Amino acid sequence: MNNENYNNLILSINKLSKVFPGGIIALENVNLDLYSGEVVSILGENGSGKSTLVKILYGVYTPDSGEIKLRINNTMLKVHFSTPLDAMRHGIVLVNQVPQLIDRLSIAENLAITLSTLKIKSSVFSNIEYVSKMLRETAELLGVKIDPGEKVYNLTYTQKQFIELIRAIMVDAKIIMLDEALTYLPPIEKKKWYDLLKTLKNSGKTIVLITHKIHEALELSDRIVVLRKGRIVGVVNGNEATADRVRQLMFGESFNGNELIKQNNSNVNQHLEHEIVIENLYVSDDHGREILRDVNLNVKKGEIAGVVGVSGSGQRELIESIVGLRKPVRGKIKVAEVDVIHQGIKALRRSGVGFITDHPLKYCISSDNSIVENIALSCCPSGLILNWDLIEKKTREIIEEYNIQAESVNSPVKTLSGGNLMKVIIGRELERAKRVFIAYNPTRALDELSTVRVLNKLKSKARDEKVSVLIASDDADEVLSICDTLYVLSSGRLIGPFNPRNTPRERIEELMVT
Repeated sequence: MNNENYNNLILSINKLSKVFPGGIIALENVNLDLYSGEVVSILGENGSGKSTLVKILYGVYTPDSGEIKLRINNTMLKVHFSTPLDAMRHGIVLVNQVPQLIDRLSIAENLAITLSTLKIKSSVFSNIEYVSKMLRETAELLGVKIDPGEKVYNLTYTQKQFIELIRAIMVDAKIIMLDEALTYLPPIEKKKWYDLLKTLKNSGKTIVLITHKIHEALELSDRIVVLRKGRIVGVVNGNEATADRVRQLMFGESFNGNELIKQNNSNVNQHLEHEIVIENLYVSDDHGREILRDVNLNVKKGEIAGVVGVSGSGQRELIESIVGLRKPVRGKIKVAEVDVIHQGIKALRRSGVGFITDHPLKYCISSDNSIVENIALSCCPSGLILNWDLIEKKTREIIEEYNIQAESVNSPVKTLSGGNLMKVIIGRELERAKRVFIAYNPTRALDELSTVRVLNKLKSKARDEKVSVLIASDDADEVLSICDTLYVLSSGRLIGPFNPRNTPRERIEELMVT
């Protein structure tokens, strides 16, 4: 290493390893150096070790072996982070996909809690004025306007993510890690973030980007690091990287350049009955504010309908209402001949409806139970003696079909990576869906290859089994690639239907941010 590189070295990882209970190898002898003033993207298929590496650097996990050195006062010193606060005190901050803010507090109060906890200032309330001034100055540098007194629950998803980034800057982070933090930003805002991250890089910050979107890594990265099965299998300079080269490193022999989302040739019989009927639906959010107004939507048997909008536009509340998890203010919801408002979620399940909500760990899975136990909870009729041989056979089929990385059918769900956990949920719910499948962001946390396979599976369910599919998503690409009929959710109203094959993408994006 020459002197120039050494002087720019900010963090060095040497032979880092982590094994989870059950012998699951998350990381094995990982070596990686990070330098000041660069953007490094870390990619890998689900279960490759990306999140484990980031969580070790953020003090969430403790490595089994290896060491981390950090530049402190111009000297590389061995460090160990026991908590996220410990990592933050050393200048390492993580921005998650889900903003870590307290809704009922103001922006300034949220940031004051962080600053006081880190002992940058000692009292939350006595320093609100100081924090507000600091917040305005930082926001101005980033080219955004922020009212420090605004309650967080009034902010859009994009605004909340900006607050998270501002918090990282305010605590003087040297290394800013983004764990899928750009995934659900609308396209226009995402471009602004790209420019912002490049500005931070040029100011000497180190940006570590965890993403499953290859084009995002190609757009931003000075280096792309690829993990597979806990090992670094390749490091590619950003100006030399291609999508195919990165895919080959990520997926190895399982990558097939011809494996794309199947062509969307809609052939929905317009004379078939509607399996989902939504009429004059009004819904309130968690704070009692009206978030959906006069929503009307119909989905025919065998049709794939997509609802797209920026995060926070009401997709979560719409899906929760349709599957019986949120009581609407008024309106009609009928799914698979079930009057959802009056008959509830149990009747839906009995009628062959599978669903995935925005909070899969809360509503869709029991993390303390094994994979096979979670499959049994949903795939088997209630009130009958369970045939465990049959359930285990079905579980093995789901594990194989969705390439779930697990030691066995008896592996506890909580030991799985986020992507593999989502595959368990998707596999189980698609098995359950004999008539209707309803989901919000069903491919969240999935790598590119897994996403393609799941979307193709949804198309097969609709075409071959005549299952009605309703997908709500913050990802316009996902919806446009799969649906027969498209709607846009904006400012509480559902706009459409549109034919995705003859509606310009620019028109859809324009409606999303209207």
